Amino acid sequence: MRKLHTFEQELDANRFTAVLTVNQVEAQVLRSNDNQWDLWIIDEDALSQAGKLLGEYQSNPDSPQIQMALAKAKKIQQQLKQEKAERIKQAKKIEVRTQFRDPHHMMAAMQRKDTLTRKIILLCAIVFGASLVFQSQDGSQENFVRNALEAQFQQISQGQIWRLITPVFVHGTGQEFLFDFLHIFFNMYWMYWLGTRLEIQFGLKTYLGLFLIAGVASILVPLLTPETGLLGIRGLGGGSVVGMSGVVYGVIGFGWCKMKMKPSVGMLITPFVLMFSIGWMLFGIVSASSSQGVGYISSISHLAHLVGLLTGAMYAFVHTKLGK
Repeated sequence: MRKLHTFEQELDANRFTAVLTVNQVEAQVLRSNDNQWDLWIIDEDALSQAGKLLGEYQSNPDSPQIQMALAKAKKIQQQLKQEKAERIKQAKKIEVRTQFRDPHHMMAAMQRKDTLTRKIILLCAIVFGASLVFQSQDGSQENFVRNALEAQFQQISQGQIWRLITPVFVHGTGQEFLFDFLHIFFNMYWMYWLGTRLEIQFGLKTYLGLFLIAGVASILVPLLTPETGLLGIRGLGGGSVVGMSGVVYGVIGFGWCKMKMKPSVGMLITPFVLMFSIGWMLFGIVSASSSQGVGYISSISHLAHLVGLLTGAMYAFVHTKLGK
């Protein structure tokens, strides 16, 4: 490395360094002890070329050729900055994927208290508690919380569009405590173990989009489907729906589709979870389609499960095709 010149002004040193950059001469500007700026040429073989460029610059620093070189150097610097940012971004992605293959990192991530999933679970618990308290005492089994949050065409047509998403937070029907408890327990269990991982690995925006799309679809489609069932299948009957099951199936559909399209994301949905969820849904559809049904299975919206699963898979498909 050899010193080529000393500039009195930092601006001149940086301007000429830009000229050298365009001409592929690597240089470095260092501040001297007397508050001047020394220009050092990294490759001594390029010293002669740099000296010639310096003479041209000093003779006419505002010439059109110099201005063009400065503009080109600015573009080069922006490109280098973008490339550096992209390398950092890719390195972070690799780090995240490595962490999520490590059970210790995964358990640490699951213990985070600032996730949207935890807030959703807390809100569902509050709504469930309220549904146990605010019930009709006249024996009609009317539940005020469900009436205030569930989706009905009349209220939605009056502009209460929030009813397209609020039913997912409702799990207390006021009909049978054990059924209501099992409903919220299993929904929140799967949301915590499956939803938290997707949220942390793919980010809040992607996860929130999945939650809203799967939630609205699992509420709206059954609402638009006749009670006789989609395609005449009684097990896919429509009606007003409450509960987080559709969103849970959306999480499963997203994770499974994302794994198939982009295996580098790691194991998001285990084969057991996938087979169990689909098996439960098919069993419910067949059972509810029979002449008698099986207990409370006939009161579960298996159509909401199917819609959530397909919506989550389609969301993952589009998400991956967009390069996310």
